[in-house]
Amino acid sequence: MGKTQVKTLLIGLDGATYDMLDPLVEQGIMPNLGRIMKEGARGILRSTIHPLTPPAWTTMTTGRTPGAHGIFDFIRVDRDGSKPTYTLATSSDVMVPTIWQIASNGGMRATTLNFPVTFPAKPIEGVVIPGYVPWSYLGRAIHPRPVFKMLKEKGVFKASEMSTDWQHERKAVQGLSENQLEDWVNFHIVRERRWFEILMTLIEEEPSELTAVLFDGVDRIQHLCWHLIDPETRDQYTGPEADKTRELVLQYYRDVDDYVQKMIDKAGPQAQVMIVSDHGFTRSGRRIFYANTWLEHQGLLDWVEGTPMDDQGRVALDENTEASTLINWDKTKAYALSSSSNAIFIRKANAPGEPGVPPSEYEAFRDQLIEDLLAVTDPATGQPVIKHVFKREDAFPGAYSDRAPDLTLMLHDFSFLSVLRADQPIKDRQVPYATHHPDGIFIATGPGMAKGKTLEPLYIADVAPTAIYSLGLDIPSEMEGKLCEATFEDSYLAENTPRYSDTEQASGSQDGTVLDAEAQAQIKERLKSLGYL
Repeated sequence: MGKTQVKTLLIGLDGATYDMLDPLVEQGIMPNLGRIMKEGARGILRSTIHPLTPPAWTTMTTGRTPGAHGIFDFIRVDRDGSKPTYTLATSSDVMVPTIWQIASNGGMRATTLNFPVTFPAKPIEGVVIPGYVPWSYLGRAIHPRPVFKMLKEKGVFKASEMSTDWQHERKAVQGLSENQLEDWVNFHIVRERRWFEILMTLIEEEPSELTAVLFDGVDRIQHLCWHLIDPETRDQYTGPEADKTRELVLQYYRDVDDYVQKMIDKAGPQAQVMIVSDHGFTRSGRRIFYANTWLEHQGLLDWVEGTPMDDQGRVALDENTEASTLINWDKTKAYALSSSSNAIFIRKANAPGEPGVPPSEYEAFRDQLIEDLLAVTDPATGQPVIKHVFKREDAFPGAYSDRAPDLTLMLHDFSFLSVLRADQPIKDRQVPYATHHPDGIFIATGPGMAKGKTLEPLYIADVAPTAIYSLGLDIPSEMEGKLCEATFEDSYLAENTPRYSDTEQASGSQDGTVLDAEAQAQIKERLKSLGYL
């Protein structure tokens, strides 16, 4: 591939938070990251209003907010038919260019590994291996196709170690014993090694000026194992199984710390490095808000006859049934479809006499719904359950705001809600759990980057223009994110004056690959197993 060198290395740690990383650094678990944070620049990276993986990473990699790029959840909800339905969000739903496309259009190569909403791969000069693709499709999902053959020949692409048992993952969200958690953590230890080895191979065989990889095991392990390593709770969980699982979790972080340093070394001394997360993490509250059950009690939702009551503290069904099949649409005006989005949709009547809210009554209906939601209190404590309720135009302004949920909820403990039917709207969660928090991480190091500096908080959209500037390309002026000049030394900024382009770039076409029904089912199964659907 000639003399192509990595100019910008972007390392994603899904769900990484200083609340966890700083103690691990102090304990000597992550010495490389500790040194990088001390010698480079670090700051809080504020996520999207609802800190969720697909809209957050898409905001980071486009520099545009969800209302502008069109991604709000793992799913895309279609409300034009006789009843609401949904399909999985794909790259065709991303309506603006990504940094990979911008780099490619600027005459550079880009490599992106394991990022969400990148399938089907939009052709670029470089390599795309999308995230959230069933293992049986992953080889076919790689762009360009010859890269798959090369990785197989090198022995670093092992699809069987990059998939998992959906039944096991589903049980994990509902609750696993400590000995079962061992398998959960071990899987992610092996899986991250695969992504690391693939990246190292591609830097050698298919180098790109913009090189990026996402390690998503951080998020999944923290969801279920936070209580074992959080300094405030770890002493409450002892015994052989808990201790063994805890050590495995620490080994995972040791491995990631080692990978980070080795990737930086492989990229070379000329590379500018950014280590980022899409959101942070925190302990979840012990209660679950059953949104659809609450709507039922308000007379706004009706269940299909025979819909079972949840008595296990779950957020989604164990089996393949989707929440939309549980709802009697003839008598429903408002509903939640996924536990991931913390969203409530309002059903508008398309014509007189049809189910839903007449358009003329929509604003008043929505305002009353907001007032009622904010008044919800936990009967056990008397405290409010919901901190904020955002209207779509306020949370997600932009050309694609009409795709957004009518309302987005922020719970006081940052938890997700449940879409299931229960005997009461607020119930206990039965296992320790951690959840997303808006404050993620931004760490920068390399030539020209600020040294030993704590940055003011950045917004997640600021990463894209900062990465484009790092590549030496013009920053598209339509990006809502802003170049974080404080990330760079003054002398570097003086020698490399930021340039901006007013030319709107197309988001690009996809390669024509689509997921068949079986693959869609596999991905939905994965999202359900993680508690998102």
